[in-house]
Amino acid sequence: MTVKDFDLAGKRALVTGGGDGLGVQMTQALVDAGATVFICGRRDEVLQRTVKQIKDKDGVDVTAIVADVTKPEDIERIKNQIGELDILVNNAGVSHRAHWTEVKSEDWRYIMTINVESPFWLFQKFAPGMIERGWGRVINIASIYGLIAGDETRYPGFGLDIASYFASKHGLIGLTKFLAAQVATTGVTVNNICPGMFNSPVNESVLTKEVMDALHAGTPMNRMGADGELRTAILYLASKNSGFVTGQNIVVDGGWTIW
Repeated sequence: MTVKDFDLAGKRALVTGGGDGLGVQMTQALVDAGATVFICGRRDEVLQRTVKQIKDKDGVDVTAIVADVTKPEDIERIKNQIGELDILVNNAGVSHRAHWTEVKSEDWRYIMTINVESPFWLFQKFAPGMIERGWGRVINIASIYGLIAGDETRYPGFGLDIASYFASKHGLIGLTKFLAAQVATTGVTVNNICPGMFNSPVNESVLTKEVMDALHAGTPMNRMGADGELRTAILYLASKNSGFVTGQNIVVDGGWTIW
């Protein structure tokens, strides 16, 4: 196997939430492999920062689409602007901190809408074209929190008062398995990547030193993920090499879930 086996030249990819956080890693990986990449998000300034970063580094144009994937009309507009896709990366997601006794229904519904429903509606829009052409890759970005039942009893000091986030990521993993089964004979694969804790500006801005230390201690590798350490997972699932892999969880967590 060589680098050419991961060549995505001629493929069209969309990364939702591709302008920020781990989405930038995913966008850069697909660009480096030769794909034509679209990114979408709600904040134009964030998208344009990533577009400029990649243009300055590689001389490659990434197309930014300002859109809210919780809104059906925006999903329709994304489809109309892009046309057909070969690779769909459902990365957009949000969290909400609140003890389970204090979660409000409107916050719960919003988390579910963006973390579970929007991947389904985007799949519904783009999968038929993939099926018709006999090739497609759908990559849902779940989380290790879709695999465990983390709480302050099991993980003291981690600040895991995020019931809606846990529920949404478990739901996304279930949805991925269902969709993978529906299209299993069509040449379209549907898989999850479940990242653990990664270094990112967002985490660095909201996590205290005590929580960061606890996260390190809870990871067998005793560190958080670094820039670029999701690249191989993204490229594998987006490439022809993963044609016999569907409905699976690729866990990239430094060993967190083995304890």
